[in-house]
Amino acid sequence: MRILLAHSFYRIPGGEDGYVRQQAELLRERHTIELLERHNEELTGGMTTLKDMTYSLRTKTGVSSVIRDFRPDLIHLHNAYPSLGPAVHLAATKASVPLVMTVHNFRLRCPNGYMFTEGESCRRCEGGLYTNAVMHNCFPSRGQAAGYAAALWTHRFLLRLDKKVSLYLTPSEFVRRRMLEWGFDEGRVEVVRNFTTVHENSVEPGDHGLYLGRISPEKGIDVLLRSLRKAGDPPFKIVGDGPILETLKELAARLELRNTDFLGRLPHDAVRAVLRESRFLVLPSSWDENAPLAALEAMALGRPLLVTATGGLVELIRNGEGIACPVGDENALASAIRRLNEDDDRCRALGTEALRRAKDEFAPQAHLDRLEAAYQRCLDLA
Repeated sequence: MRILLAHSFYRIPGGEDGYVRQQAELLRERHTIELLERHNEELTGGMTTLKDMTYSLRTKTGVSSVIRDFRPDLIHLHNAYPSLGPAVHLAATKASVPLVMTVHNFRLRCPNGYMFTEGESCRRCEGGLYTNAVMHNCFPSRGQAAGYAAALWTHRFLLRLDKKVSLYLTPSEFVRRRMLEWGFDEGRVEVVRNFTTVHENSVEPGDHGLYLGRISPEKGIDVLLRSLRKAGDPPFKIVGDGPILETLKELAARLELRNTDFLGRLPHDAVRAVLRESRFLVLPSSWDENAPLAALEAMALGRPLLVTATGGLVELIRNGEGIACPVGDENALASAIRRLNEDDDRCRALGTEALRRAKDEFAPQAHLDRLEAAYQRCLDLA
């Protein structure tokens, strides 16, 4: 099969970017793959970028040229914004090539993609009233908010991009259910979970707790820091970068967290080493998290999860792979951190289940098989 993958790489690299490249390599084992990539860090910003994101004949023509030269059997789109905008949807439709899209976030209905603003979950824009993004603090500036709001309204109601996708893939059942609530046809939305390399690793607990991911407000790291204070300041490492990193460092200093280390962004091998040496991974998200790759990487190394009971996170611990706490509950999170730090047997038991689940559901071969089945169903629907 000839498959064209398309992705706009983020300014601050994250798990989604790495996942797209890993998926390309995995698919190359059996198929002919071309990666159509754009890089958001290369954009100049301002009104030109916002205008091109809404519609750019130049970008559409460029994508059409790639489709004409490569002649794919289908196209698989990941992130379109802002570099690609609607170009892949429109060019695929014009060329009569089936389009598959993985839904990594909520940008189909939410301008900022998180359905989270001003410190709490938000569903104001679902019906299409995207002026809410301007009225509330959904973006660093009102100009950026207005640009994304206008683009999403244009793509949804004028260009009708939703109808140009043959099959949507969601990494969690939670996001699939949310899309059905939005009115998407059940036959066009399918769960295909993310994947990670599974290593034979000891489930013997390491010496520190760990947070791994983007350092941004919706991730609930401020709650985590206060919980660490209440848990007695145990050894803990925070890996990642983002817009509130310095703010969180200042909070940790005020809380006198002497055993919490901010390691910043690390290369992949270093991340895996920190994971291997950890006791457990904490995902304290305040938003409806989809299916973070950090969680899968921890499970593949036999590390239990400590998550908030929101979004797709609870799906990852449904068979005893970790512990869930209510969103924003510092006391419950602190109690769970103490338990995991003090009870080696509990850590081993949870880690064993996490590793088993990773082998069964999140291994590369399982992902490839499900992805190929989805592609075939997409071709059958076309």
